[in-house]
Amino acid sequence: MGAPTLAISVEPVEAGKVVYLPLAARTAGGGTASKLVLRLELENTGAAALKVTGIRFSFPGSSHGTVAMQGVNQDGSLDLDPYDKAFWSNGRVDLDPDPDVDTFVNNAVFLADLAPTNLKVEVFCGSDAASVTMPLAAHQSPVPERAYRFPYAAGDLRSDEYFSTSAVHWANGGSRGGQIYAHDIGVVGWGTASKSWSGLVPGGEKSKNDGYRIWGKPVRAVADGTVESFDDGMADNTVLGEFPSPTPSPVGGNSFTIKHGTELVKYSHLRKGSMPAALKVKGAKVSEGQELGHVGNSGNSTNPHTHIHCVRASDSALRPLPFRSGWVVDRDKLAPPGADGHWSRLKGQGIPEITSAIWPASTTPGFPVATVGISMQGDWASSYFIRPDLASFQATAQELFDKNGRRLIRATTFLEDGKRRWAGVSRAGDWANRWWVSPDLASFKAKTQELFDDKGLRLVHVNTFVDGGKRSWIGIARAGDWGSRLVIEDDLAGFSAKTQELFDDKGLRLIHVTTWKEGATRMWFGISRSGNWANRWWISPDLGAFSTKSQGFFDNEGKRLVYVTSYVEGRQRKWLGISRSGDWANRWYMRGDLDSFGLEAQRLFDDEGLRLVHVEMLSV
Repeated sequence: MGAPTLAISVEPVEAGKVVYLPLAARTAGGGTASKLVLRLELENTGAAALKVTGIRFSFPGSSHGTVAMQGVNQDGSLDLDPYDKAFWSNGRVDLDPDPDVDTFVNNAVFLADLAPTNLKVEVFCGSDAASVTMPLAAHQSPVPERAYRFPYAAGDLRSDEYFSTSAVHWANGGSRGGQIYAHDIGVVGWGTASKSWSGLVPGGEKSKNDGYRIWGKPVRAVADGTVESFDDGMADNTVLGEFPSPTPSPVGGNSFTIKHGTELVKYSHLRKGSMPAALKVKGAKVSEGQELGHVGNSGNSTNPHTHIHCVRASDSALRPLPFRSGWVVDRDKLAPPGADGHWSRLKGQGIPEITSAIWPASTTPGFPVATVGISMQGDWASSYFIRPDLASFQATAQELFDKNGRRLIRATTFLEDGKRRWAGVSRAGDWANRWWVSPDLASFKAKTQELFDDKGLRLVHVNTFVDGGKRSWIGIARAGDWGSRLVIEDDLAGFSAKTQELFDDKGLRLIHVTTWKEGATRMWFGISRSGNWANRWWISPDLGAFSTKSQGFFDNEGKRLVYVTSYVEGRQRKWLGISRSGDWANRWYMRGDLDSFGLEAQRLFDDEGLRLVHVEMLSV
């Protein structure tokens, strides 16, 4: 009889290619996989009725076998009258029409290893089939790094807790399949007493919302974007373990739909009263990592969790969710308590098919990098960035200067899991500046003097690090007309006396201190500059005493913390601070990992307009 008069339109498609979701390996070194879900729009272009009887996928030019879809059109939704249209997607289907019998199968296609390069879709009407063949490609999100951050932060987890979900979602989201790439995300933790994983806090009851580990955790934006729509004001469900009856409207409960590039991401089931008022405006700008609300149990939900899914903004066609800046592992491969495990990095990939433990941070759980920062009030533009090596750090700093006119004001380097990384802060300004790395102290001092003699640039920042047993030096100098001096001493008493002398005789105030060990001797390097402000500098034996001292200078003398550093002497971590008089608002803060630190810096900017001006990663 020939092919049926059937036109087949396929989604998701980008640039003429059907896109799939590459999945992260279940463990480091394990095999990867791909998830393929399609939305088909079928149009009967002829004058005779058609009845779809089967659909199958094949992969020309590859060794992957043909995949026949199960349960196609058993409900008659693909019986097409002349010129009629219908949608179909390969999600979950119940093979038994009896509503009291569940015989669900999942038609989502999971392909081991690399996905093939071509896809053929055949739609059968009896023994005849219409078909379409298209190239395949991995999906990339329409955001700068081509993948989304996970919608949570590792810093919000308790000890031995992980976020948890899988690539398999229980609902299709209708015939258009808008939720087949969705995730329902929870938190699991290891119980030391029970020796098992649980979504409940120790002693928590599964009949109460606050018994769940994920209850109340901040839900965060997966990228920069703008608010498209929102719902708020729905009470959280208090009867757990079953869907509410009647079905609530809207089913997502309290939620945000945010436009990220050409895609819409919906964040559902937020806790009543937790959504920021400033974001409950269509068109409100959202920053990556910004809090959207707290995990709740509103809408069509059986227990606290977050539902997240993605569609194309123009027509709500389903879209995959690749993630970055996180780690996953088969939960059964962990050996709790502790974080040891063969973690697999998310690099523009989806969560594996198996339910996984997820650590949404740039570093694995065993390698947090404690970080301290200062943010202050101002109206300049600024950028904070971390790069994996010196070359890419240099390139980013130069790009920020060339394209945005931002000058580097802080540079630091640290080891993360044995690898040296670089962090910087650049801000808008019109002064001349230079930054450099010298291989030893003598050449560093010579470069500092040269920049002063030839260009009138004053040293304002210095850092030092050791690689391969050799100490190197980082400097930043900028244009200005103030007087300044460098102080280098091999004991604290001598350093203190010299800085006091510079203040007494020349009115120079200490603005920067670096300390390091040379053998058994602790060396001290300071920068003092002229100015008319009052200031204090001090060393505290622990973080609590340091915080108290800093607050005391603010409360009693109006002095703001402008510099903080930390070092280990023996087995004790000591803290050094510099506070100065001023009338600006500021905050200083410490977080136990880089991602939590970055999110706090972003929150202070979003909520209070405070700019990051100082950052330091704490050495062991």
